[in-house]
Amino acid sequence: MTTDPGGLLDELAALRKRARTDRHGYWFPLLLMGVLSVGSLPFSRTDPNPTDHLVDGRASRWFDPLAHLRLNTEVLHPLALELYWAGALITGVVATVWWYRSRARRVGVETPTGTYVQVALLGSFAALIGIPLSTTLFYEYSTIYPTLPVVIVVMAVLLGLAVLAFRARRARPLFIVAGLVLTSMALSLLQVPDVGVDLGTGGMAQFTVIAFGVLTLAWVERSALCGVIAVVFAASVLIVNNSPMEIDALGAAQDVLPPATVLLLGGLGALAAHRSPS
Repeated sequence: MTTDPGGLLDELAALRKRARTDRHGYWFPLLLMGVLSVGSLPFSRTDPNPTDHLVDGRASRWFDPLAHLRLNTEVLHPLALELYWAGALITGVVATVWWYRSRARRVGVETPTGTYVQVALLGSFAALIGIPLSTTLFYEYSTIYPTLPVVIVVMAVLLGLAVLAFRARRARPLFIVAGLVLTSMALSLLQVPDVGVDLGTGGMAQFTVIAFGVLTLAWVERSALCGVIAVVFAASVLIVNNSPMEIDALGAAQDVLPPATVLLLGGLGALAAHRSPS
């Protein structure tokens, strides 16, 4: 070890860079979610006789927490696809937390996963509770058409109540759940016709949840590469959700392959960057 001040600073900078590199492990959750996305293809066979699907953004008659885990294209066995994605999202969160904690024991540098878990919970609540609840209330039971001013007012009220719930001290676990539901309901209102940002009302909500998770990993990891992958993935999800184009030859796979490809290529690229000599 050198005693020169300049050399010590260089060594310290090198150690910090090495610590950041050792901490980065986002390639695993990217590859995992990419593989799980491709794994949904056997459950995504297009229904040759489509009858009733959420393609127009309307809620079903009964509140269905899994309905928005389908695809934009109606599939032959929607319940099997919904259950698969519910299990895949849970597996992704649990496996990601396990991965980072096991890496921390091996390399001695821990990546905090608390923020990721919170965002994953928020995204899951939005997909399973918030979106179905808000669309059911607005489309089935509300007497007020959700115009843009109405959406702004309702979102402000819901977010205000969510803040109060998050700040509650008594019965905190219960109020945290209430805050998550209120926040997810508020965000899901972006999808009403007068706003027109589809985050998964007609299906594909699972990829919106994954997008929030990957963006959070980029923030937690402080990684520019992960940030680029996250932005590209989020863009692919928005494009697939909002694009009217249909490719008959691909069927339902056209909803899955673009975001899954981004995850797989991003994960492989991140793994290659991690293993390359610095």
